Amino acid sequence: MVRHIKKLAETVTILGNFRIIPCNQYIKTMTEKKQITITEDEFYEKYNPLPNLLRDDAPFGGFMFETFGGFMFETFGPELEFVEEHLNCDTCRRGIWTVIEAEGNFYFLSGFHYVNRFGYLLTEELVDENTEIEVKIDTEIDE
Repeated sequence: MVRHIKKLAETVTILGNFRIIPCNQYIKTMTEKKQITITEDEFYEKYNPLPNLLRDDAPFGGFMFETFGGFMFETFGPELEFVEEHLNCDTCRRGIWTVIEAEGNFYFLSGFHYVNRFGYLLTEELVDENTEIEVKIDTEIDE
C-alpha cells in the first residue's frame, strides 16, 4: 500500500513501514548544521579530551602519542565497543570525535565517522547538536 502525505509543502511517500523523503528535503536537513573550524589548542582548552584508560600505551608510541597524548581510542576491538556505547545516549554521542587522515594531514571531526578514520576521542565538553567542528592537527604523516 502506498500513501502520499503533504508535509511542509513536500510530498512524503510511505511504502509499508518505510518513509521516502524527497532528496531536496534530505539535503536541507544535512546542511542545517553550523560548520566551525577551531585550532588544536582551542580544542584541548574547550573540549577537554578524556584519557583512554583501557590501555596504558594509548594510542601508541612516537609522535602519535605526543600528538594525541594517550586520548585516542582504536577503531576495532574493546576500544571501539566502548566508543560505540556512547552512540546509544543522545547526550553522550555529542562528546565523540573522529580522528581522520586525509591527504597526509590529521583532523579531529566532531561526531562518529567511518571514512578515513584513524581513531576516536571522547571529550568531557559536548558539541552543540546543531554544530559540526573541524580541527586541523599540526602533524603530517611522513611518506
